[in-house]
Amino acid sequence: MRFNFDVWPKIGLPMFSILLLSALATAQQKSMPPRTQDRPLESRIESMERAQRDEWQKPDEVVRALDLKFGDVVADVGAGSGYFTRRLAKVVAPGGKVYAVDVAADILGYLKERADREGLHNIVTIVSQPTDPMLPGNSVDLVFFCDTTHHIDQRVAFYRKLAPAVKARGRMAIIDYPPDSPHAPHKPEQLVPRSQVISEAEQAGFKFVKDFRFLPYHYFLLFEKN
Repeated sequence: MRFNFDVWPKIGLPMFSILLLSALATAQQKSMPPRTQDRPLESRIESMERAQRDEWQKPDEVVRALDLKFGDVVADVGAGSGYFTRRLAKVVAPGGKVYAVDVAADILGYLKERADREGLHNIVTIVSQPTDPMLPGNSVDLVFFCDTTHHIDQRVAFYRKLAPAVKARGRMAIIDYPPDSPHAPHKPEQLVPRSQVISEAEQAGFKFVKDFRFLPYHYFLLFEKN
């Protein structure tokens, strides 16, 4: 979104402020996308685990950017099939663990079975509620969301629910599609603009600290608990 600040002298500051607020108000998610958990399990797994995803999701670069260390505890909220969960679990081992959080018990069953086959025993699955991640208090160094936040209806309330689970100076990472992404699976009005993500996280007590720009179709934002 671009604003021509040369118009200030012509329209006056009060009118410009009204126009600015009006423009920001329109840059909001206007409707919710279809629920992922309503699709057949096999369809969800196939979509989340498709090999082509690595090309544009860049999972290894994402995990490196998170700068995790052995012993860290991560919550992968909206974990799905475990595409990121498994990678995160490898990085924080030994000593660390990953809470794989999802509202769909069936896909968490797949995640756990696959993790066990791959020898990843530091993953704990949590069947959450749409309004509550159900995480233990003061347990998490990093909360991670990928392609999840646009499915959360009341995000500020949700972030406030998860905040007690985040340790002091803990972090929250949000990766999602902007409305103008050329690769998004949903309509633009069903996605959350970058500016809205930042505003909502800050309302819930998380300070915006970094904007990674290496993903071609997503924003990747990092926050720290105040």
